Amino acid sequence: MSMHHLLAISALAFASAVQAQAPAASAERGKIVYQKNMCFTCHGTVGQGGERNAGPKIAPNAWPYAAFSQQVRRPRQDMPRYTAQFVSDQELADIYAYVVSIKVGRAAKDIPLLANSP
Repeated sequence: MSMHHLLAISALAFASAVQAQAPAASAERGKIVYQKNMCFTCHGTVGQGGERNAGPKIAPNAWPYAAFSQQVRRPRQDMPRYTAQFVSDQELADIYAYVVSIKVGRAAKDIPLLANSP
């Protein structure tokens, strides 16, 4: 088997594994569910966490779906437990899609109004 074939098979296997980890979901729906379930009260409106927020930073650079799901369903610390009775598997996948969609914000120096501040 050629190196090209091995690489192609590896790529397909990796793509299948990633798809198995994160179900099909909608970031738009996820944002709505994130707000409805008040995830922002601990994790911030864009997953930034922070001093006033009790929860850790969850975006950008979200955990893999399996770890994210585990933490929501069976949290390790003070986070309330969200069983499928309260957040369905689809809603959880949608929330994850929203969290993953959050991009790194611009640095203050790259925002004209802030860059020119004293």
